[in-house]
This record gives sequence, C-alpha cells and structure tokens, in this order.
Amino acid sequence: MNVVFIVPCFNAEDNLSELLNSLYSQGDDRWSAILIDDLSNDNTIEKMKELSSDKVSFFKNEEKKFALRNIVETSRLFQDRDDVIIAVIDGDDSLCNDDTVSILIREYESGSDVVWTGHRWDINDMNISREIPDKVDPYGYPWCSSHLRTFKSTLLSKISDENFKNLSGEWFTRGYDQALMLPVLFVCEKRRYVDEICYRYNINSVSIKDRSWEEMDQISTINIVRSRGFLE
Repeated sequence: MNVVFIVPCFNAEDNLSELLNSLYSQGDDRWSAILIDDLSNDNTIEKMKELSSDKVSFFKNEEKKFALRNIVETSRLFQDRDDVIIAVIDGDDSLCNDDTVSILIREYESGSDVVWTGHRWDINDMNISREIPDKVDPYGYPWCSSHLRTFKSTLLSKISDENFKNLSGEWFTRGYDQALMLPVLFVCEKRRYVDEICYRYNINSVSIKDRSWEEMDQISTINIVRSRGFLE
C-alpha cells in the first residue's frame, strides 16, 4: 500500500518547509504528496517549486476551489486504486510523528477503511479526536475524526459529489473536515482511531485573517451536512 498526502494550500509559504520536512523525515518511504496552490497571493507556488522532489508534485489552480473541492477532485484520480490511502494535511499544518506512514499502513493492512489519529493543537496541545463506536451513524454522533484524516481511495466511488455541496449545488468552502469525513465514515465498513499523536494543527493559521467569518461559515456547513445526512 501507498499513502498519498493531499495538501490544499492557500498563502502557506511560511509553513511549507515544516510540512515538507515532516514528510521527508518519515521512516517509511511508501508515500507521495500532491500540493495544490489555490490562488495564493503570497509566494506559496515558488516555495512549492523549491521544496518539490520525485515524491512531491505540485499544481497551481486556474480558478479558486477551496480545500474540499481540491481534496475530492484529486482523490478521485485514485478511486479505482485499492492500494492507495488518501491522507489530508492542510497547507499550514504538518505531521509530528516520523512513524505516521508506518502507523497508517499497518492499520489499513489490518483491514481498516478509514483511519484517523490523535493530533496536537499548536496553542495548548489539545486533541479532540477519539473513537466512534461501531454501527453508530456518524452524522448523529459528536465530531471525533479530526486530524489526521485518512481513507481508502476506493471509498469515493460510493459517494456522489452532492454530499460535498451546499443547497445551491456549490462546493462547500469552509467546514470541509466534516463535509469530507462524514460521508466517508458512513460508507466505510471498518473505521479505526489510533491514539497516537501524528498531526500538528496550527490553529493560529496565517492563511485566515478573519476567523470570525470563517467560523460562522464553518458552522453553516456543519449544520447542513448533519441535518440532511448521506445523499445517495
């Protein structure tokens, strides 16, 4: 199996070195990464070029897509590959465990379809991830599957894009973590939480200047996704 890290980026030039170094320091080399610049207005794309390698590719969008659409459209390139694990890292975050790739592959080789791990907030080391009981509908259960979010790429073949769009048929622009993971958790057969800290979440992100607006829009996304449930 191979882990494909998908990294949507917007104004992430100050964080990319730490992010890429956390990938290059992995003890298991069964990984690759795809970085996507979503019309940044800083030097993100130049930093991507500087840090890229044979394991790291990068793309620059011609239109604004926001994180969720970037993640889904890129992941769908692999949805017919049963040997690919999709793992999402935000462009201003990083891994904090050099065994992350080994941990993920171990869990997927044991039969898991979705795996998430513990994480650490930059401001207080908080971790809000935990297990979800078997056979519980994830749409009606408290949010537990925060960073690091990973899933078998083949699960996307069971999910229509309508699950990732608002009531007007437009892609969600904020609150993408639940919009992405709730349908993935719904269609999977075996989900697994790993109680090891693998992800550093920089809540004081430099890419979002107006957090009050971002948080309000995020709440709207969560309410829509949870109230309507999975869309066939």
